[in-house]
Amino acid sequence: MAVPQSNTALQSIHQDLSKHVDLQQLLRWQKAVRVIAGDAQQCITEKNSNLSQIDKSLGILGSAAAGEPKNLSALRQKLQGEQKNLQGALATCKVLAISSAELTQQIHQKREALHAAMLLRRDHNLWQQALALRSLPAGTWTGERNFWLTRNGQSVFAQENLQIAFGMGVAVFILSLLLRAPLTRKIYRQHPLPPASNTPYHSVPLLAGVITAVVATALTNTLSPLIMLSLTTWGGYLFTSTLLTLALRPSGVVSRHFNWPPQTLRSTLRRLRFIAMLAVFALAWVVTAPGDPLSLMNQDFFYSMYHLILLVAVSWLIWGAGGHKPFRIYPLLRALILLALTVTAIFTILGYRNLSNYLCFGLLTSLLAFGVGLFFSWGLADFWSQPPQPSSHWQRFLRHRLDLKDDQPLPWIAWLSAISHTFVWLGIAAFILYAWGLTHAGFTLLWKYFITGFAIGSFHVQPFRWVIAILLLILLFNINTAVQQYLSDHSRIIGHMESGARHSVLSIVRYTGFIIAVLVALSTAGVALHNFAIIAGALSVGIGFGLQNIVNNFVSGLILLLERPIRVGDWIQVGATQGYVQKMSIRYTLILTFDRTEVFVPNSELIASQVTNWMYTNQVLRLMIPFHIAHDADIPLVKKILETEGQNHPDVLQDDPRGIPPTALLLDVNENALQFCLRVYLYDCNKSFNVQTDLRASVVESLLRHRVALAHQQQDVHIVPHPFSPTDGNLAQAAGDR
Repeated sequence: MAVPQSNTALQSIHQDLSKHVDLQQLLRWQKAVRVIAGDAQQCITEKNSNLSQIDKSLGILGSAAAGEPKNLSALRQKLQGEQKNLQGALATCKVLAISSAELTQQIHQKREALHAAMLLRRDHNLWQQALALRSLPAGTWTGERNFWLTRNGQSVFAQENLQIAFGMGVAVFILSLLLRAPLTRKIYRQHPLPPASNTPYHSVPLLAGVITAVVATALTNTLSPLIMLSLTTWGGYLFTSTLLTLALRPSGVVSRHFNWPPQTLRSTLRRLRFIAMLAVFALAWVVTAPGDPLSLMNQDFFYSMYHLILLVAVSWLIWGAGGHKPFRIYPLLRALILLALTVTAIFTILGYRNLSNYLCFGLLTSLLAFGVGLFFSWGLADFWSQPPQPSSHWQRFLRHRLDLKDDQPLPWIAWLSAISHTFVWLGIAAFILYAWGLTHAGFTLLWKYFITGFAIGSFHVQPFRWVIAILLLILLFNINTAVQQYLSDHSRIIGHMESGARHSVLSIVRYTGFIIAVLVALSTAGVALHNFAIIAGALSVGIGFGLQNIVNNFVSGLILLLERPIRVGDWIQVGATQGYVQKMSIRYTLILTFDRTEVFVPNSELIASQVTNWMYTNQVLRLMIPFHIAHDADIPLVKKILETEGQNHPDVLQDDPRGIPPTALLLDVNENALQFCLRVYLYDCNKSFNVQTDLRASVVESLLRHRVALAHQQQDVHIVPHPFSPTDGNLAQAAGDR
């Protein structure tokens, strides 16, 4: 960089800054100073790099020693000279950078002062503007009349081509009016709509006629400022009114989300139409009136009156809509908006033209952007949340591409909805910032901070990398879910495994994918993974005290998933809880009991305590069904009956190496009964209660059929006579005493 020229340029800008300058000159100076500051920073970086290399070279050469070669001494002296020169150049670049920063601050302060002075500058008030308009010479008004009402030396309404163009517009209007009824009936027969949805089509014939007239006048070169202003205003109003009618009809977006009654919708629609007409007229005026003979100063009265009418119309809308849901619950916000609109109107009347324009444009544009954002947000919510429909082309396309059935939900809908809403509101926020004066340079600065980041203390934040990390995390999470779904649906990959093994594989894939996704996202965001060792050391104390149970359950869950002593579908018993293993996670195991209650058992209990797994090796279960038989029963007959009924049951193992055939055992003889027990083995322990019920019922029926009595608990009562029995006389005396 040319340091002398840059220094001279900075001094010149600093001297001229004390003079009277405009904003454009300040912007040019700010741009030039920014270039000089960038060059100075680049110079500092280069000089520091060169000094670092020279310092390394001098460190290698070391200090001067007696008797060293002359070329070595010469090289050391050369490097020391270069070092001294670089240090001087580095000091100059640092001074230049400091001067650029100070001058940038001064220019910024000067710009702020000019902005404040411009906004607070007071011109003529509304009454003075009206008086100035009345004092204009007659020639000005003659030129104004000729500008609007004459073209090529004659009245605009006397031109034959213009009359033909208007006639064509009227003809198209009448033709569209005649064709509207049969076309709408045909459309409604194919796509039935409620009667309230017909209203948007009422303005279609008039809009077609206006468009035809505009095109005809443009082709015949009769589009004078007045005609262009009228047709543009009317056509734009009809188009905007149609859109508003579509949005505010009883079956439209606003009605679905606000649930407003029809009367409220109609009143709001009228107010919005009036505001739309004012807005379209302003746009048409800006396009058609650049050659107006009236100067901008003479037009102040018209601009002020337009601002007042527009502010009153918007206040009327806010007052009416704010009394209904959902705005009714925000009375303070409505009061603040109305107060801001009132203050803007007062500034307009008093003659603060620049401040009034700034506030009016910022407020109205912000309200418009917020309304458009709500409308698009509701539309996106309805679009993404709509149920599957056979007539929806995009749904059919996605289902065909993703090989999904009609009843299956589309994947990633929630993420797509969130991303689309985010983009909509980011665009609305940018538009609102632009409305309040954020320039292109401001957007560039925000984008620079978004890409390169900024420092918060010693921590450097890069929003762009964090956004990419979040999107990557979402993508990896969905890929992980898709992989699990693919493994679960395509059974030929893990189909040869049992259900518990498949569940373990899917759990390991899920947690592995989760860990990989988090690590990749953190690395993308700029977090150094080697710092996790420091974090883990800092957390070790907390893990040792407060998190030991969580870590214990986590490690126990890993052991259960790898060793698989318990699997999904097993019937287990832990303490007093027994039931089916319904789900195994990394922290707990879900057990479904007979009462259909779900019990969450920490994994550490399954590792540390005794667990009974009835289905670990196989599902064979032994049943010992007791029967109490009377003492006088035929013992061989009872044994035969029990064994026969056990052999007849289809769920009992007969000649199977996994068990013993049904056997009747006489286990005990007591004072009440003969205690027999039927021992059987089942191939499926899940049927134990059903098999016990069937065998008890069939055995009891067979015993009764063979006249074998079941035993009941007995108790013998022995009456021992007293040795001194009372005589009859004593009994009578005792009765008389009572």
